Amino acid sequence: PNPYIISSNYFNESPGNHLIRFTRLPSKCIISIYTVSGEFVTSVDHDDPFSGNEWWNIENGSGEAIAPGLYIYVVESGNAKKIDKFAIIR
Repeated sequence: PNPYIISSNYFNESPGNHLIRFTRLPSKCIISIYTVSGEFVTSVDHDDPFSGNEWWNIENGSGEAIAPGLYIYVVESGNAKKIDKFAIIR
């Protein structure tokens, strides 16, 4: 869901285990996540020929929960690139 509301329990998550799902991905791609000011947050490698879904635990590269706000993500696969955004609300 966009925006992602941490307290919503949308996927019946256990407390402290929050996930965002990226859907309709190519079989191999890299998802890079940035703040709106362009600061790199983390990247997620997707390599699954059978599922176009990838889950992200909304943590930065250091394992810390990201702050609420607007984020930009870039999905890159070969020469193709998709840029979009999502919001995190606490």
